[in-house]
Amino acid sequence: REISSSLMLPTWALLGRSAVVDRSGDTHKPWTGLLSICSASALGLLLLQYWPVWQPRWKKLPPGNSGWPFLIGHTLNLLGDLGAWLQSMHERYGPAFRCCICGMPAVCVDCDTYDRCLAKLDGSAQFVPLWPSGFQALLGDNALQFLLAGSGQRGARHRRLKRKVGDALTVNELRKFLPRIEEIMDREFKDMVAETARDGQTSLMPHCMRIVKTVILELVLGPDGIRAEEYQQDTSKILLDGMIAAPIDLGRCTAYGRAMTVRRNYHRDVERQRAAAVKAALQGALESEKPDGWQTILTRLAKDCEHGAGLSIEEMQDMLISLLFGGSLTTAETMQWLTCEVYRHTDWFERLTKEQRNLRDQADASPAGLKSIWAAPEGKRSPCPESLLACYETLRLHCPIDVLLRSVEEPVDLGGDLGTIPAGWWVAVHLTERGKKLGPEFNPDRWIDRAAASEVHAFGLGPHFCVGRHLALWELQIFLHTWLTRYNIEILSDEIYHQTGLKRFKGGMPVKVTAQTPEDLCTGEEERSESSRLSETPEAATLLKQGSGLSITTTLPSVNFGSEISCSSSDN
Repeated sequence: REISSSLMLPTWALLGRSAVVDRSGDTHKPWTGLLSICSASALGLLLLQYWPVWQPRWKKLPPGNSGWPFLIGHTLNLLGDLGAWLQSMHERYGPAFRCCICGMPAVCVDCDTYDRCLAKLDGSAQFVPLWPSGFQALLGDNALQFLLAGSGQRGARHRRLKRKVGDALTVNELRKFLPRIEEIMDREFKDMVAETARDGQTSLMPHCMRIVKTVILELVLGPDGIRAEEYQQDTSKILLDGMIAAPIDLGRCTAYGRAMTVRRNYHRDVERQRAAAVKAALQGALESEKPDGWQTILTRLAKDCEHGAGLSIEEMQDMLISLLFGGSLTTAETMQWLTCEVYRHTDWFERLTKEQRNLRDQADASPAGLKSIWAAPEGKRSPCPESLLACYETLRLHCPIDVLLRSVEEPVDLGGDLGTIPAGWWVAVHLTERGKKLGPEFNPDRWIDRAAASEVHAFGLGPHFCVGRHLALWELQIFLHTWLTRYNIEILSDEIYHQTGLKRFKGGMPVKVTAQTPEDLCTGEEERSESSRLSETPEAATLLKQGSGLSITTTLPSVNFGSEISCSSSDN
């Protein structure tokens, strides 16, 4: 009713204007009637699109409201702090509430309601993924995000693609590539050191994006599959801008056109690499003969296996774009937040530094070098469990994606007083709601004896659970290892802004990055003894407990000198 009344007002005004005589005494101009007819036709189309809203309400709808009139609804909240708005709506209306997103009626539910009422639909391919049309065109029809997932024939295509991609991204397969990931990160840190020396500071965000992009491209295409001229460009930002822009492909003149140009370039890379793989196979130079049997993901996906035939060119192209998008949106953003949280909390800074330096010592003492440190001990998920806990806690506090959009094909009863979701309505699953209930404190120890997967949903829910989650977690841990054992980071500003539901750092998080030196160790030893003396006094203990008036400066030793960490305290 709210939508219909707001739409009819301007149309009635135009229809009334067509019957009014102007000042000269003549009747209305012909264009006025034509404009009225066009407006009425547009209104009719909109009313037809919103037919589910005005169907007879023989069942109760979830509580809530339709927001602003004129189809605006709650869309403007997507541009601000989306997580805070969702949390306030849950506090006001409960675990499920009615809203209006992009002019469409929707119901937002928490994770408990999803598990109770919607998980079964999601597992039987009846929970339809919902994305903007331009976004789907950019990622492609074969992207896992857009396919119906679950059991039955409707989810068969999604199962085939996900199993084939998942086989190439298992922990055992990725472990062969981990030393190369460490080399890529070390190279980016050296670039940040050079930029700091030249300009006095650098930005962390572009380098995190470049790390993620390089890792994915080398995993998929191989080290020789990246063209140098495009390797230096940050195409990840172009893709992100194109995904939220209007789907108008005018080449370089529009954001969507620039993103489609990047997509076409990746398509050319995939075709070239597949042709090279076929040629190598004909010559008997299979990649399985390489050290450790490492193969590119492209080579593995092109082969037939128990999960079905090899992927086509179009399927591999869509998969590459999906991995780039997912990595940019999840891993690169989380790297920045992980740096910020560890930098803020000196106790965890010390614990993680000690853990990572122990790993470095093991690598120095092992004949296998770096390859030996990434093999997790028996019974553990990671060789650096405390770093993994810090990654989980960062994902809980700063999940890059707050909601998962879907639509239902049949009415869904939410039970109790929550009402019923009509067929055709959108459903927004609030991914961060369960994790935010644990509080705003950064406390990775909470995950020691509990599984994070059931409460941290940064990688999605149900059958659409991210296939690259193992790669993302390894990248975050190796990022910590590279930083804490070789470099010093000083954050100059952690001011944030909101962009289409994302929390991002202004200026890409300005930082100063320097390499650890033997002089750092010497300075640290002097300051450590002074810090120990001061921390024994009641005044210092009180200040540390209050967390105010102190500036904590951490000085890290170089790789070849000891394993201790020093902290100094001074008045701010």
